[in-house]
Amino acid sequence: MSRTPMVASHSSPRALVDIPRNLSDEEMQLIKRSGGVVQIVAFPAYLKPLTQKTQDKLNALRKDFDLPPLPNLAMALMPGDAIITVWPEQRFGAYASKLYAILEEEPKATVKDFVDAIDYTVRKIGIDHVGISSDFNDGGGVKGFNDVSEIRNVTAELIERGYAEADITKLWGGNFLRVWEQVQASARPDAKQTNLSNAASRTSGATAHD
Repeated sequence: MSRTPMVASHSSPRALVDIPRNLSDEEMQLIKRSGGVVQIVAFPAYLKPLTQKTQDKLNALRKDFDLPPLPNLAMALMPGDAIITVWPEQRFGAYASKLYAILEEEPKATVKDFVDAIDYTVRKIGIDHVGISSDFNDGGGVKGFNDVSEIRNVTAELIERGYAEADITKLWGGNFLRVWEQVQASARPDAKQTNLSNAASRTSGATAHD
């Protein structure tokens, strides 16, 4: 059990896209109770499930490569089948190129989809426990927010939805920095000694009471 607030740095609500990487409402509440932050990530597969048309194409491809069908739309971009890891390089390359060609046809999640996920999380756990993350260097980015030059588009959408400047500041790093400072303070030697002293006091108090 963590003694300091927890951060989920790259997630979205499972209520919107049901994949293991996303967080359930209950998991988000646990992070809130720790004083932590849920960072909503601009990663398309975590924000918007694939269409049935795309799933059908992916399952046809998987059949060609002797793989079982996908269990649901949202699982298409989750970690792949174990057998793929031992395929010869040529077979893997052929599969991957066809896979990404299919995915390129899928309409990409947008800034509105991204802020929908932020809205949902704020409603569930409050503005003080929500942040924004990008994941640009590892497949992240949505239509309208593909790199740092487009940050203003997210801010504009937040303003359009009625977020105050102070709340936008919290989302764009304020909440995360608060938690970061708390974790750093807890890691200092004097903080560790205080924690040990408090634990000893509680133990001796319980013994005296007994």
